[in-house]
Amino acid sequence: MTVMISTIAMLWNMLYNALFDRLRNRYGFAMSLTTRVLHATGFEAGLILAVVPLAAWWLTISLMEAFWLDIGLLLMFLPYTMLFNWAYDALRERVVQRRMARCEVP
Repeated sequence: MTVMISTIAMLWNMLYNALFDRLRNRYGFAMSLTTRVLHATGFEAGLILAVVPLAAWWLTISLMEAFWLDIGLLLMFLPYTMLFNWAYDALRERVVQRRMARCEVP
């Protein structure tokens, strides 16, 4: 079950961030703290929708019991998701800036 949940999370991460980046490019909103909190919350909410039914089926428990089990993980991963994406954005910006600076130097 762990492998399945990890695979779902990885695929959802790729899809969710691609869609989020399209929205961001289209509407041009900044990645403020509020936006980052909404981004992380949206990601985790989508993951809950995918994982809770799987966990309920796998563990032969009700959807509500699976949801309550998942809340514990959510409380841990929500801050992690936000901080991970924030760090990724900051590091990517530095890499892009460095590459652009190299291209400008004759």
